[in-house]
Amino acid sequence: MPPTYAPGHVIAGRYRVVELLGVGNTVEVYRAEDTSLQRVVVVKVLVASLAVHEDVRRAFRDHIVRAATLSHPHLARVFDGGQEAGAMFMVTEYLAGGSLEEALNQGHLLSVDDAARLGRDVASALAYAHENGFVLGALSPTKLLFDAEGQVRVSDVALAGLSSGYREHLSVADARYLSPEQAIGEAADAKSDVYALALILFEAVTGSVAFEGTSAEAVLRARLSAPLPVRVELGTLDMILAQATVPDAQLRLDAEGFSSRLGGVVSDQAPFTLAGPGAAVPLLARFTPNEPRTSIGFRAPSADQIVSSANQPRVRPARPGAGPGRHEAGAILDRDFRRAPRRRLGALIVAAVLLLLAIGAGAAWRLGVFTTSHAVPSLVGLTYQQAGTTVAGDGFTLSESAKVHSATAPPNTIVAQSPAGGTVVKSGATITVTVSDGPLLVTLPTNLVGQDCVSDTATLAKLHVNAQCPSTESIYSASVHSGKVARVLYKKTPNPVAVPANATVVLQLSKGPNPATTTTTTTPPGATTTTTPSSATTTTTSTTTTTTTAPTHPKVAVPNVVGMDQAQVYAAFKKAQLYFTTSGPGAGTTKWTKVLSEVPAAGTLVAWHSSVSLNVN
Repeated sequence: MPPTYAPGHVIAGRYRVVELLGVGNTVEVYRAEDTSLQRVVVVKVLVASLAVHEDVRRAFRDHIVRAATLSHPHLARVFDGGQEAGAMFMVTEYLAGGSLEEALNQGHLLSVDDAARLGRDVASALAYAHENGFVLGALSPTKLLFDAEGQVRVSDVALAGLSSGYREHLSVADARYLSPEQAIGEAADAKSDVYALALILFEAVTGSVAFEGTSAEAVLRARLSAPLPVRVELGTLDMILAQATVPDAQLRLDAEGFSSRLGGVVSDQAPFTLAGPGAAVPLLARFTPNEPRTSIGFRAPSADQIVSSANQPRVRPARPGAGPGRHEAGAILDRDFRRAPRRRLGALIVAAVLLLLAIGAGAAWRLGVFTTSHAVPSLVGLTYQQAGTTVAGDGFTLSESAKVHSATAPPNTIVAQSPAGGTVVKSGATITVTVSDGPLLVTLPTNLVGQDCVSDTATLAKLHVNAQCPSTESIYSASVHSGKVARVLYKKTPNPVAVPANATVVLQLSKGPNPATTTTTTTPPGATTTTTPSSATTTTTSTTTTTTTAPTHPKVAVPNVVGMDQAQVYAAFKKAQLYFTTSGPGAGTTKWTKVLSEVPAAGTLVAWHSSVSLNVN
């Protein structure tokens, strides 16, 4: 699709477009000049595929108004917004320092201190946004921008959640920073942003992503129960990031707590500043020699410590001219050997008594005379770490016997224990626990949309997923025939990648195109009708009704993508404004290299935003 505005176009009589910076899933981004205030700004225009939905347009308008009132040193400012020629736009400040994504792509890694500063500043901005009702739900390094001085700003707060209800596909890049609760189809909340920020800091310090995967489903599955990997580069950040990435959101740090703990790591309150290219630190200057130990470690004893001066025998200097023998220099002269046997006897008696006492104490210990008994605490519902802290005070030992999938217990929480809570046992006993591995996930097929309710229900039943097709949940769709499944919904999340086993999803049936987007005009006999395509306004010479509607989209031809690779296919379908699903040997992965066939065939005219099935290898 060509961009909405060309260079030189003046939006709302004030903002002159300079260039198109890029097109995302939600907006087109332009660099523009504010001719009134003579400053560079960014204009973000809602993409056409979202602008046709009235709920998105209303949400965008509301977000602009609310975001314009926000004021925080680490939030990108919103200046203005409006609508022109059917396109909705937002005006924000221009940040010339680039994004954290660009810095990471250039090999720029952060020290522990710098990462803590960056995280503290961003987390404080997130806490402020959360207090004002904004949850990003898709925080990534591309949304962390820097001004001319290198200070960080969180951008696109006003775009939060606009496209989540109309997501058709989820790429590996989209899934990289999603939280475990988002992975199973739940809505994002404030702690989802905290999880994403922790993964960003992990990547900024280590240079690698926390959870690898070749597909979006594999990336999401990896984080459901697995903790953040331990990396020596994280230093003092290791425990803080672990607390910010707990799979159970209820046990996870919130943004304010995350900012506070990160602030405790840095040496002062100065904000983070991204160093420019010329400020690189020499390699050898990055290493600080270790200081010598002063409080712990081994020290060689002195001679006085080896031989105590209190018990040291008296030594008399040797006489001049004395020959070798008992009276040589340094020879022991004045030891009283007459008392030695008595002292030895007393020592032997004391040693024998101590030995008997030790043997008796050991026997008593083995018989449990000195062992204290305690009631075993109930550990069900606690995390393994919390349980370990709970039982340590009574001298118990914790042991994990197995992990089991649970649809009700969060990952890493205890679901069973032996001995049971309340049982009285002796201190030192071992408590064996069974730990939840979270829900068993089922990956949903990618070809559910466009099928009928009966066939999709049967397909999902084989995967142990329940499906419902209530008529009250039907939606309008310009690309799916009436009566067919237009969208899969799980806990308000459309088209999830995976859901827990035995979960219930809603199959929303299509009601066909929205009648509000079509025009029906009755013209009396003999009346003259004139149609103006640009405004879609119909006028007649006799008394009639003039109706202005949103433009309708003509059918488009299916592009010929047989033999193309992934990049070529994405480009072709983006240009045609169509979607596609995959089947065949390479389906469901990002490793397929070629399209073998397509249905419908190339050249077939289909509705705008229709889905084409590709057989890939």
